[in-house]
Amino acid sequence: MTITPAQRISIMRTWQRVCKDRGWKSSDRDLRLQTFGELIGRAIASTDDVGRIDECTKLMKGLTAMLGVSLQAAREADDTSINQGRVLRHQIAGELIPCLELYIQDVPSYITTIIEDKSRWWKLDRPARSMTILDLSAAPIFRTVNGEAREFPSPLKQLQFTLAARLNSLRKAAGHSIHDMKIKASVPCGCSACVSARNLAEVPQPF
Repeated sequence: MTITPAQRISIMRTWQRVCKDRGWKSSDRDLRLQTFGELIGRAIASTDDVGRIDECTKLMKGLTAMLGVSLQAAREADDTSINQGRVLRHQIAGELIPCLELYIQDVPSYITTIIEDKSRWWKLDRPARSMTILDLSAAPIFRTVNGEAREFPSPLKQLQFTLAARLNSLRKAAGHSIHDMKIKASVPCGCSACVSARNLAEVPQPF
């Protein structure tokens, strides 16, 4: 998916700051597209071609780094997995965990057991504490299979897959629909009826 209008406005405002700082013409379209393409790692024909999540984040971090105002921005511009990790952790903590709590008494311990089993944490490191989702990386895993390098989902993405699959099984066993589960867990539901109701509530009412 490409960027939203709000993201485009934010990008263009930051671009204008970069141009002012460097003495460039912000109206120079060719310069803008060339710079944006270099920052996201591919050529684009329009700013609207920028991807909504990874590329938008990489572009904004890159522009901010060009201003020299954020060391964190410079680091994240080179490593999109940092933002991917932020998105995945938010989804796990804000959507999956509240739903899991409907069916499992101690969800933190449940998740810790899954993490440590998948990572062989106790067998390899013998740490003095348990693992959490903050210990998991969103960077993809590369392994050699039959002499060929292959990419596999990151540890954090694997955890998301596992939790989503187990939650689906628990939900079905309890006889709940997805809508029922999310309403009970106070998690925003994405079904058509709920989306329509939210959109209707957001429409300004005439005085």
